[in-house]
Amino acid sequence: MTDHHLEIVPLSKQHWIVRYEGDVTPIAQAPTLKDARAEARNFARQFGEPVIHVHELDGECHTEHVDPDFRAPTPRDVKGPYVEPD
Repeated sequence: MTDHHLEIVPLSKQHWIVRYEGDVTPIAQAPTLKDARAEARNFARQFGEPVIHVHELDGECHTEHVDPDFRAPTPRDVKGPYVEPD
């Protein structure tokens, strides 16, 4: 899971993109909102992202929650040997 959420943004009625908020590079592109939602949900499940912000054509925005296939590791999960500084 990252600090940014996935979002679905319309470029036109027949062109929707899935991307991370604040990133200009799309993860996926789709001809319909339904297809874009499917792409976003698949990506979210695969990479442990729990939230998708959906921007509608009319300017409205809502949040969809996704149950990921796994919980992505966080810095808290990283374990290793402790080394005393010299």
